[in-house]
Amino acid sequence: MEQSENRFRYILRVLRPLLWWLILVLALFAIRTHQRLLEQTRLRFSVTLQGQPVDALATLDGTLAFSNQKIPLGGHIFSITCPKAESFTTNLFIWYGPHDLGRIKLKRTMGTLHVQATPAAPTLTIIGPEFSATLYDCADTNLAIPADQYSVRADYPRWSQSQNPTVPANLTASSVFAPQFGAVHLSCNKEGATYRLESSAGQSVDSGSLPATVTGLPVDNYQITASYHNRQVRESVAVATGITNDEDLQFTLGALQLVTVPPGANVTTPEGNYLGQTPLLLPDITPQTAQLNLSLAGYEPVSVTLAITADQTNSYSTNLVSANYVSAMREASAYLAAGNYEAAVQAAGAALNAKPDDADALAVQNEANKHLNAERQRVERLTRPKRAFDGLCADYQDANLFEAHELTTSKAAATVAEAIVGALTNSPGAFEIRQDNSPEAETYVVVGRYSFSLGLLGGTERDCLVAVGQAKDDETQIWYKVLEYQVQHTVTSSGLLNYHDNKQLIPVSPSRIRMNDMFEMQLRQGMQIVTERIRKALGQTPAN
Repeated sequence: MEQSENRFRYILRVLRPLLWWLILVLALFAIRTHQRLLEQTRLRFSVTLQGQPVDALATLDGTLAFSNQKIPLGGHIFSITCPKAESFTTNLFIWYGPHDLGRIKLKRTMGTLHVQATPAAPTLTIIGPEFSATLYDCADTNLAIPADQYSVRADYPRWSQSQNPTVPANLTASSVFAPQFGAVHLSCNKEGATYRLESSAGQSVDSGSLPATVTGLPVDNYQITASYHNRQVRESVAVATGITNDEDLQFTLGALQLVTVPPGANVTTPEGNYLGQTPLLLPDITPQTAQLNLSLAGYEPVSVTLAITADQTNSYSTNLVSANYVSAMREASAYLAAGNYEAAVQAAGAALNAKPDDADALAVQNEANKHLNAERQRVERLTRPKRAFDGLCADYQDANLFEAHELTTSKAAATVAEAIVGALTNSPGAFEIRQDNSPEAETYVVVGRYSFSLGLLGGTERDCLVAVGQAKDDETQIWYKVLEYQVQHTVTSSGLLNYHDNKQLIPVSPSRIRMNDMFEMQLRQGMQIVTERIRKALGQTPAN
């Protein structure tokens, strides 16, 4: 037995290292298994509010936590907080492996908004991030709404105000509107008068015809302006709460009645302002001492000074003194013989005013008018070509930058116009005829254009504006201008294969472009070419 015991001890001594090695292997295996399982021990969750993902603060034992993060084994307290939702808290016991809490649905925090408006607001608007509403004729209401900050606006016909209450969770916030209103009743002693009502800040509040009652006015000092026949009266009124102010606007005016024999005299002021003809009633005049002039062709003028009294009709009547009819006819005949037809017409008219339907006066008047009409036709025909040319140039915004030229010929206007068109269209350097028409009788306008293009590098453009008109039976006027331009191209791109060419015409004028020898030569050549072609069309020798 002693020998067996010794052998057992020997075996233990021999196997002891192997045993320690086995224990070490088992310990390392246990540690590695713990680490591997602990790596898989994670907490997964998602948070929603009213069915939508929301940013919320998650904590585990008071420490910030995130979904799918590793967590230690044992018992824990898991919490989620969100500013707009009720908090969520639960106890967890964690063992090896994943722990999925799934979707955590937070409940929206709610509060109460108490809105009061005195008097009732015609329109009440409530706007918040998650709730909006418009209430009509609202005086007092309670609304259960999500806790948040809101904008509440009360609108009255002439007053509005906004407030920004914050509705706390499970509590009540108030928004109270209590505007102070009054009213004014406006009347006037003149029918048809109008008014304009302005606040102390100068803002227009109301306007219309008098009489009128304006209600719902915020407490303030107001300016009332009443208007009647270009006259104005201004009054101030202080509007107080719950009070209707009566304002009677008075215009202090008088009237004037003028009568003459014979009637029809012109009534004017000393400044020459025409007021009408007698018999004449002038109402609504400011009390004053008025001076008026009465005049009637064929009668001596009369100056009148009258005192106009308020609230009365002041009358004045007089017999006009007739001028000598024979003297008026003598003057009309003398003017007619001297060729002063306008004066003859006026003198004959004076005679007719003194003696209506007089045959001699009518004969002188008709003869003078006949000569006047002939003279007007001659002047109108003489100025017609230049008028047509000015009208043509008005259609070109840059025409005033270039000089106008005039030629005359004894040839007929229609023949000249046709010849000029032919000369302009001759090659080389032919012009493209852009306009060829007759705006008035015996008048013709022609527009020609010559272009020289270098593609995107630019080029030049030349517009020739010509007006031809028969000024006299033996004289035709030719007015013309030459408009010179430099062409510039700007290419813009709005896509890979989408290009747009912007063409711009720059007038060759010192006011629009810096002049150089090339531009000066362009101006000279353009004018020389057009002038030579027009002179050739007229059969005239080109000027040196």
